[in-house]
Amino acid sequence: MKALKTIFLILTGLVFISCEEDFNPYGDYFDRYAFTCILKSDQNYQTATLLRSYRPDGYDPITYTEDPSVIGADIRIWYNDSVFVFRDTSVARVDTSRYKSPFSYYYNNKFRVGNRKTIELEVLLPNGKRLRSTSVTPGQINYNNQSDVIIPAGGKSSVQIIWNTLDNGTFFAPRMAIRYKQNINGAIVEKTKDVPYKYVNQGGSQVPVYPAPSASATIVYDLSAITKILEEISAGDPNKQNYSVYQKIIFSVAALDLPTSRYISSTGGTIDDLTVSVDVADYTNIEGGFGLFGSYSKSDYMRLRFMQNYIESFGYNFILEN
Repeated sequence: MKALKTIFLILTGLVFISCEEDFNPYGDYFDRYAFTCILKSDQNYQTATLLRSYRPDGYDPITYTEDPSVIGADIRIWYNDSVFVFRDTSVARVDTSRYKSPFSYYYNNKFRVGNRKTIELEVLLPNGKRLRSTSVTPGQINYNNQSDVIIPAGGKSSVQIIWNTLDNGTFFAPRMAIRYKQNINGAIVEKTKDVPYKYVNQGGSQVPVYPAPSASATIVYDLSAITKILEEISAGDPNKQNYSVYQKIIFSVAALDLPTSRYISSTGGTIDDLTVSVDVADYTNIEGGFGLFGSYSKSDYMRLRFMQNYIESFGYNFILEN
């Protein structure tokens, strides 16, 4: 599982595609190929998947258990006057309920993307067919000076972060997380916990709501949601001194390039640190095939901090940072 998390990390990381063929069981069948890759600005490890369509024996595609991954393709990406060749590899699957073979994907660990750069893709399939795509990476995110810098913020019941807009249609994916240490039987374990921007009542229970990608260039967190998530890190443990919370809070925004933003907008899909789900029947920017070729640009907001008395009110230790 740890290896998979290393591979899949992102605000958009590795992309999966549903490649189940829409077909008439008595009609002609044609091979289709789906390529997916979202290039990252915050790490050098870039990943991609390549799948083929398949035709199950009956009407239910779940009965098809042969891995549709395509290996042996020549995948090249042109960026900044250089060409980067991807290699194929595989890891053990966590979920083997349908496919038993290792999960296959492609990677290159030699580059990361910058702002407003052209990226070009060419895939030479084992059968000689080619897939192509191109995009432009997003611009730079800059945070507005009106953004809050401390939690709680001067008696306010919310925390607001504001950043600049980019090209029309650009979507943004914000994320806030708390860093803390937990003493577990004498062992100090570093942990993080994502913060919802609010809670809603569903069936008598409080359910967290996390930010989804949108065109909005601001996010407002309810202070009550931050308070509740801080309470949850020690739920069931009467010894609150086992927990130490860092002063600095993780906050970042990933700007999605236009193809990825259009996918989110047109399909109502989601993108998070692990996966993107793409329905090839709904969206593609791949010439000669299906899927998604895109990128994101991530920027951290470094000014957001907890007040010491707020953290200590939970019974936690406070870790002061410069």
